[in-house]
Amino acid sequence: MTDDNSPRRLLRKPIVSVLLPDSSDWDETGLLPVEYVSKPLRVEVPPWIDSPPSPGLRSFLRVYWDNLPRPVYEKEWTSTDWGSGNSPPPADLFFDLEALHVVHGVHDLWYEVTLFGGNIDPSEHLTVTIDEIPPNLGSDPRLVFDTTEVTNQYLDNNDDKLMGDVPPYAGGAPGDVITWYWSQVAFPVNPADKVDSRTLFRGESGQPLPLEVPGRVIRDNNNGERFAYYQISDRAGNVSTSREVRLNVNIRPPTPRRFPTVKEANSTPSGTGTLNPFNGGSGVTVVVEASEVDPHEDVIVDFVGLGGEDGVGSITGVRPITAGGLEFAIPAAVVAANIPVDSSDLRKVETYYWPGTSPQHSAIYTLRINPFAVGALGQVHCRQAQVGSPATLPKSRVPPEGADLEIARWIYQARGQRMNVWAIAEGVRTDFQRGVPHGFDGTFSMKIAKDYVDRLALDSMFTLYAGVSFDGGESYIEFRSLALKVVA
Repeated sequence: MTDDNSPRRLLRKPIVSVLLPDSSDWDETGLLPVEYVSKPLRVEVPPWIDSPPSPGLRSFLRVYWDNLPRPVYEKEWTSTDWGSGNSPPPADLFFDLEALHVVHGVHDLWYEVTLFGGNIDPSEHLTVTIDEIPPNLGSDPRLVFDTTEVTNQYLDNNDDKLMGDVPPYAGGAPGDVITWYWSQVAFPVNPADKVDSRTLFRGESGQPLPLEVPGRVIRDNNNGERFAYYQISDRAGNVSTSREVRLNVNIRPPTPRRFPTVKEANSTPSGTGTLNPFNGGSGVTVVVEASEVDPHEDVIVDFVGLGGEDGVGSITGVRPITAGGLEFAIPAAVVAANIPVDSSDLRKVETYYWPGTSPQHSAIYTLRINPFAVGALGQVHCRQAQVGSPATLPKSRVPPEGADLEIARWIYQARGQRMNVWAIAEGVRTDFQRGVPHGFDGTFSMKIAKDYVDRLALDSMFTLYAGVSFDGGESYIEFRSLALKVVA
């Protein structure tokens, strides 16, 4: 409380508790929030100390608003009204300033006290700023975007965000707040559509920096016609709303895009397919539906089979056959590595695509390749054998360098494929080649040593076998064997 020893004291300024805090960051002093405008305004006068010298004396409080000729509040006390204390009763120090005074402008609120001894002490003045004028956004305030079509490709090329420029506006002041919205309807403003808000400090008030609509917000609101707009509110709470900007959104939801298919396979609606191995001899073609890809979106395909992404049955990062196309060639060698040896071999291929720079690939298409029927790749032949039932191999026809074993060109044949060649005679296996890469582009041939044939008993049977590996030696698919009877 103010000391009463001074002959003329400067009392503390009146209190309006709802005023916004002052700061060097803002221009206004004693700013009143707009919700209190044109309503009775609660004012508190700080208590002071005054000791009445004798009964019968009087003290007066007079509160002034601007330069009005009469006080807006006054109170008179006798010494007995204060009781035993040396300050006025607290209830007498509160009053409501009439609503007719609480209007736009910068106002001055102060009071003076006539003490019991007759001295008059004035108070400090309180500035009350009342602002009823909202920011002036101009004649056609709209966010300015560099596109009216928001696609996945656009977001990929723009750091997964849409930026909008804000036109300059009049009446801006530090402390203005800009709030922007992304909505399925133009108006009314729905708080649930709020994207974000930002306080504008010196240097940005009147000309805000661009506003960001994150890709996450756009995706969460799905595809279709969308509206973007903003509001600017000053520190008092006066709000101006821009006009809406209409944009068309055509992006994908966060769920994976539909799986691709393999052209040569029999495919199901659930994303699986079965391939006849004879339909993949020239490779296969992965196809992506055009409806699943945005215009100008680059697409690559992964075809992942035996051995995982780096395995012999896989190829990744496959680009389209034709630039900008949606068909992707998978080499025959990759297909062949995924052909099972028999029905108990459960190998499969998973293929999918990556659209643009999306971190998520499409749904997966699962391909299974049927095994070859027994002997379907071709049959082992011996050039010196004679046709019959059974076929015969005369020892006399075997040249010194050995008998000629031959296998006609087979589907998926490629140099470097590993071969097994062996014979079984009277239950004993003899290997002639075991995992040896061949170098043939056409008929495969090799020699069966003459001394092997010579050791076989006349009229005995032996069988020639061969198998080829399409997966680097992991497994071998056998050709049809050749049973021979040894004759003189």
